[in-house]
Amino acid sequence: MAPPPQFSMYSPTPPDDGDDGGGAPVPVLTAADDPGFAASIRTRTLLGQWRFTAVALMVAPVLILVVSPLIVREGPSLLAGSLAWVPWTPPVLAALAAALVGPRLPRPLPPGLAPARAARLATLQARQATLVRFALTEGVILCGLPLAMIAREELVFVLAFVLGYPQLVWQILPTTAAVERLRRRLEAGDAESYLWSGLLAPVPRPSDEDADEDAGDDAE
Repeated sequence: MAPPPQFSMYSPTPPDDGDDGGGAPVPVLTAADDPGFAASIRTRTLLGQWRFTAVALMVAPVLILVVSPLIVREGPSLLAGSLAWVPWTPPVLAALAAALVGPRLPRPLPPGLAPARAARLATLQARQATLVRFALTEGVILCGLPLAMIAREELVFVLAFVLGYPQLVWQILPTTAAVERLRRRLEAGDAESYLWSGLLAPVPRPSDEDADEDAGDDAE
């Protein structure tokens, strides 16, 4: 069976406030409707695509760690003496920034949105928050590689990996608990997000979308 399409962390601009989704009913889904991590990957839902992509993204740092001994040349540091501590500082600062900023995303939804619009906006903000969280946590790891090359000390990259990879897993892997944390953030302003409804909705196949466009052209 072919793997599902990758989850795009980008999304089109949400509709104007006056668009209520055409009055289409939105099923009220919760964490109890999650089919499970592995099972959801085999479904054509946004949640399944998100999980598939997240797993793929978490493989790359491990591969870099494996080949880092071939990249980092051991020897006298290029920053000797009083500057020898400099390469060790950026990974620590980047890890602190990721730990402080990432969990504060996404922003709460405004209350009073129609269910269809709330589901779309919640999904959009979840994507954007995931993108920012990925950039923050991956940055912790990646900044360690050039610093290790400057210091000529592989342990600098190991430090960056130890500080960044657990945060990468915790902040972007969409487990049921992680999605629930996102939902609570979105609903912190007393809004109903319908996040699970948006994530578990079937993703239209390209052929279906083309057929809808052709039908609209014929109607015109």
